Amino acid sequence: MRVLAGRYELMSIVGRGGMGEVWEGHDRVIGRRVAVKLMPYGQGGAGAELFFREARTAGGLSHRGVVTVYDMGQDPGDGTLFLVMEFVSGRDLGAVLRDEGPPPVEVTVDWALQIVSALGAAHAAGIVHRDLKPANLMLTPDGEVKVLDFGIARFIEATDKASAVMGTLAYMAPERFDGHSGDARCDLYAFGCVLHELLTGGTPFQGTGPVSLMTAHLHKVPVPPGELRAGIPVELDHLVLSLLAKAPADRPATAAEVQRVLRTLSVSNQPTASRSPAPGSGSFLRTPTEPAPYAPGSGAVSGASALPHHLPTQPATPPALAPRPVPDQTTQPPSLTRRRALKFGLGAAAVAALGTGVTLLPWGNNSDAGKNRAPSGKPVGTLTAGTVVWHFDEPVMAGSYGPALSDGVLYAKRDSETYAVDASTGRELWRGSNPTAHSIGHLTAGGGMVFTVGQPKALVALKSDGGTTAWTFTAGDDVDDATVARGVVYVGSLDKHLHALDAATGAKKWDFATGDFIVSPATVDSGTVYVGSDDKNLYALNAATGTKKWSFQGGRSFQASPAVAGGLVYALNNDQILYALDAATGAKKWSAPLYGSAPAKVYDTPPSPVVAAGTVFASGSDHLLHALDAKTGARKWTYGTTPDIFEPTTPSVHANTVYVGDRYRGTIYALDTATGSKRWAFNSGARMGGMLDAYGPIATLSYVYVANESGLLALATGDGNH
Repeated sequence: MRVLAGRYELMSIVGRGGMGEVWEGHDRVIGRRVAVKLMPYGQGGAGAELFFREARTAGGLSHRGVVTVYDMGQDPGDGTLFLVMEFVSGRDLGAVLRDEGPPPVEVTVDWALQIVSALGAAHAAGIVHRDLKPANLMLTPDGEVKVLDFGIARFIEATDKASAVMGTLAYMAPERFDGHSGDARCDLYAFGCVLHELLTGGTPFQGTGPVSLMTAHLHKVPVPPGELRAGIPVELDHLVLSLLAKAPADRPATAAEVQRVLRTLSVSNQPTASRSPAPGSGSFLRTPTEPAPYAPGSGAVSGASALPHHLPTQPATPPALAPRPVPDQTTQPPSLTRRRALKFGLGAAAVAALGTGVTLLPWGNNSDAGKNRAPSGKPVGTLTAGTVVWHFDEPVMAGSYGPALSDGVLYAKRDSETYAVDASTGRELWRGSNPTAHSIGHLTAGGGMVFTVGQPKALVALKSDGGTTAWTFTAGDDVDDATVARGVVYVGSLDKHLHALDAATGAKKWDFATGDFIVSPATVDSGTVYVGSDDKNLYALNAATGTKKWSFQGGRSFQASPAVAGGLVYALNNDQILYALDAATGAKKWSAPLYGSAPAKVYDTPPSPVVAAGTVFASGSDHLLHALDAKTGARKWTYGTTPDIFEPTTPSVHANTVYVGDRYRGTIYALDTATGSKRWAFNSGARMGGMLDAYGPIATLSYVYVANESGLLALATGDGNH
């Protein structure tokens, strides 16, 4: 019997593959059954260091859908690298598919929710799987699905590229073929392949060899699962196709967004066909330049029902799914939306054949939906982009107090009350009143908690499953907006400190003193916290310890949250200059003034910049939205309306559209990210904030969420299927 490190007895081999051998083992010290993975390893010390680094990162994951890593090591006898994990009884989904074929659709949805919940937890921790496939998904006898091998794919890829490529080609995102390591969206692409296979029994692309399979990933349009198997809801077709988009920017942005879409599946939203307007009809993207203000009650729509809200670590209850009719000569099969078809590279003739309308689900009266306004059982009809899906009516709610979106729920605030609203239907889930809650500041949510500014000098943590107070932190002076990341809340204060708190308990981990007030939300990326201060400095701090890495001084305060992407930090100073800084050193790479020909209005707090697809979207005191090349700062395009009237909010980018609001007039603009041309505009009818309030819309696959002084609105994007 082989014993590793004098502790782990190898009893019998369980499996063997490109990522090594798995043995059933026995831990002599604790006396428990374990799984031991022996890693293929034939390189020098650098490979071992990478293995240990990746294994430590994966070992930090704590989620019921992720197999727990207990230990790791290198056998002193022959140098074998090994991982010790919890032993999970069951079969991998690859074996399940081979032995039993695809499961019922409702079971697939349940499994998919569990998988994407685990992916979301990993991505939030900065971990990308890179080798998601049925063989790495373990189904337990209790029906739970656990994800295996987080952190291992990168090690294998670095030490044995051939085995990595050949072993995962059927699930590999197109960008991986160009040598890119891939971010979380490559996991979502692989998840789309897995979901297609669970629904149909086959992967979306087939090939006779590696070259043909790679070509299919790069260029072939996948067949919707519903055309291969009867009874698959239209929404699942659209979700799979969006996950399999060739360009990462065209896929859902996060696992949480995919989770939300899966949870919205119900009997009430199964149209028999989904079509889009024919090219040139003018009804899909464009609206008048300045639309009339929206009036609550004038056709606002609310959902009939909402599925129960599940915490991300709970196995979701399978939603009731309505089967779709089997396509025949009298029933037209559902098809891609026009814009999605164009993204997949279909020609104009193919797009023209997609039809002339978007079939929409019939929403019910929803009489128990609190403040929602809905027509009395009337069907919505056709939703074009920019149409109101639902309206949550709270007349004195201000846009600067939210919303925050987390796990399919929108949170908003009015004075001392916090609201939880189902993001799909607009149904109020709960409202909580806290006597210490302050009307100033916006909400932050994550990890089962909602964090809101309190008074005096307090940050209040509310439980997201009911709004009860979990804990309260009191600083030396008033606190400002908070940021939550990887189980830690970072909150600045007028006491001139940034405080790092345990998100579950409120216990202080560390604090960092600056030379003046901290009144901007922090940004957390790759183990670094970036925060601005009224002392004119932007600080980069170690997220674990709070020690300073570097600081950069601008002309005025840094009150806008910085954005981080591609090794650069984009910080917009109150001097109305956007600075691009090296994330590792703080060295300036380029700067761009955003105050136009007039002197900079240094008292204006600019909205926070946003980075997407190699472009920085930012606004200054020149009343314009700028799109700048992220590497050079060169302007790609500029968008503005009437001079000195347009006051842009912080933008939100999804797929190939940037959404930005006008704070004073309440209008939402949807612009093409590449050209700045206007797709549509919607006047929400109420102000979205003042000079210091620059919080903007939140964009997802199907909806744009807007908070203004009349409440919360959900607008259709035209990208998803409602």
